[in-house]
Amino acid sequence: MDKFIKEGDFNWLCLALKDDCIANEHFELIHVANGNAYATNGHRMHAAPCKLDDGVYCRYEIARSLDINNIPPVETDVEIPDGFKPQVVMIKQAAKAFNPASEVRASNFYVQNGFYGQLVPKDGSSKFQRIYVLEALFGMSTKGGTILHVHTNDDGENFMYANDGERSFIVMGMKLDKENDCE
Repeated sequence: MDKFIKEGDFNWLCLALKDDCIANEHFELIHVANGNAYATNGHRMHAAPCKLDDGVYCRYEIARSLDINNIPPVETDVEIPDGFKPQVVMIKQAAKAFNPASEVRASNFYVQNGFYGQLVPKDGSSKFQRIYVLEALFGMSTKGGTILHVHTNDDGENFMYANDGERSFIVMGMKLDKENDCE
């Protein structure tokens, strides 16, 4: 029996999940829709191919199932907020970000405030938690270098999107105060 998800994809998805999130339990789960698995903590989202049926899965059940090569059970007793559809968020954000003018590479960023600080494009148009971007990039294919797409709204909301043909990610930027951008 083929594995329903590659172990590397599963481990990468888990980086984007929250731990012990009592108020928003759905941020601890992996959501599967249309052949992709989605994991999010509300600030970033990772997506990777998955052969499970559409539904919501516990990461620990998936890990056990990968070890013994069977299909994990779908979580049925979890309350998912109405309208929470990570796959729709990914598609909408990608559509906003994906244009040639938004393309940047890692060399277009500088680091602010050390390893756990922020990544800032040289034009200063946005800020991203560095660790979120690094963890997301670790999972991407390096064939030809990953092209990042950065989108910034006039209200200061911004995000980064990338897709390598199999995996995708979104990292929400830090809200910018255009009037008072204190360092």
